[in-house]
Amino acid sequence: MTTQPIGAGGEEWLAMDETTGYNPQAEAETIHSAAARIPQIRQRDVSLRLVDRAGKPLANTQVEIAQTESAFLWGHNLWSLDTAVREGRQNHDDVRTECRMMSQLLNAMNALHYWTERPRNDGPKSEDQLGYPTYEHLQWCVDWANGEGLTVKGHPLFWTVPKAVPDWIQAYDNYETRLAFLEVRIRSIVNRFKGKIRIYDAINEPMWEPAFKDLPQRNWPHMTAIKDIADYIEPVLRWAREEDPDACYLINEYGVCLDDHKPCGMPGSDGSTVTPHSQFMRYLDLMDELRQRGAAPDAVGLQGHTGGWGNHDRDVGTYEMIQERCGLPVHITEFWAHTNHLQKAGMPEDEIQARQWEYVRNCVTCAFGSEAVEAFFFWGMSKDLFKRFGNGGIEAKPLYGHLKRLLHEEWRTHTSATTDSDGQLRFRGFHGEYSLRLAQGGKGQTCGHAFTVPVGSELLQHSLRLPHKG
Repeated sequence: MTTQPIGAGGEEWLAMDETTGYNPQAEAETIHSAAARIPQIRQRDVSLRLVDRAGKPLANTQVEIAQTESAFLWGHNLWSLDTAVREGRQNHDDVRTECRMMSQLLNAMNALHYWTERPRNDGPKSEDQLGYPTYEHLQWCVDWANGEGLTVKGHPLFWTVPKAVPDWIQAYDNYETRLAFLEVRIRSIVNRFKGKIRIYDAINEPMWEPAFKDLPQRNWPHMTAIKDIADYIEPVLRWAREEDPDACYLINEYGVCLDDHKPCGMPGSDGSTVTPHSQFMRYLDLMDELRQRGAAPDAVGLQGHTGGWGNHDRDVGTYEMIQERCGLPVHITEFWAHTNHLQKAGMPEDEIQARQWEYVRNCVTCAFGSEAVEAFFFWGMSKDLFKRFGNGGIEAKPLYGHLKRLLHEEWRTHTSATTDSDGQLRFRGFHGEYSLRLAQGGKGQTCGHAFTVPVGSELLQHSLRLPHKG
């Protein structure tokens, strides 16, 4: 029995990755409307009543209210940390510093576990060689992220692209045997990390790739019939949910966008003209098919680092269409604003950084300002956040500060208040975790008391029983 390698493939999307221009002024209304919606959809009114252990109201008590975490997920992938773990560098100063700064910026991390990863062959892979599954580096990344109090996502459980399917699988002619190996992989990962990985890109990029049974015949863009795509997605989701029904399972896709009719550069395997719009319509058809089978995902994943700098009008329309037709939340799964086109144009570095931040801010504003979106994961932005020195030193670039001020100051709540004669106070704040802080006896040591402002729009009425008198 011999293994016949097949072409790695999987990065043909680079042909689509070209930015021809970005004009935020032309989309100013969309951006401003999204910003105006943020307080409406991401905040709620809160009424707190403070009492002591005996139930007596803490009247006329001054408190500080500090949001400690956002209910909205902001994340990034752990490719560089996984590499550092495999190379034994996880305790080097630059790695530890980057990890600390990323955990102070974001509240989620994407731990990677490709079945294999080619052609670079340095990716976070778990079973490149038959019979030698390796999860130690993944375990390290997951444990680190959980230890930092971050929500952990896993990527991907299954990706039907040759570079992410081990060559050894091709040695088994029987499709049922191949499925059996896949089932073992899915169940092993989800069972091992139950309660530790809470979100998964269960299926990666199905709209452009062949069904698992047709992998050797891949011809990108492979226009696989919706039924055939659903036929292999359905068992993957079933296996995963049988191991951990409480995790959130996504289908993750790139190059799908409402009203973007630019051809992808190559005809489909069926001879058709393929555009982001046509693929988006097929993506919605897939969601319909899975829903009819009782096997819909828990959220719809949209990438944002292919196709160059995007169009905010189309992006917002895409989010709204998914919510309207599928009734599922949207996760932005892989976003970054690459600047190759600006560098090629000879633009000065300070202007490149300014334009990059403008685009990033507008993109996250449009997502955060859409009721359809509940998570936003960056991908590959570390090089633009940190400057590294030859001696192993590392420091934050201006973009890090811009993003931290936006996420931690503009889009979090920090306020002070004084209770009335009945121990009540009111404020309006962003959804998330909070600490109510007050000095013992009004002048003593400051103590914090945790409470939650869950997602919702109606008035939240809550009573806090405090161990110390104000």
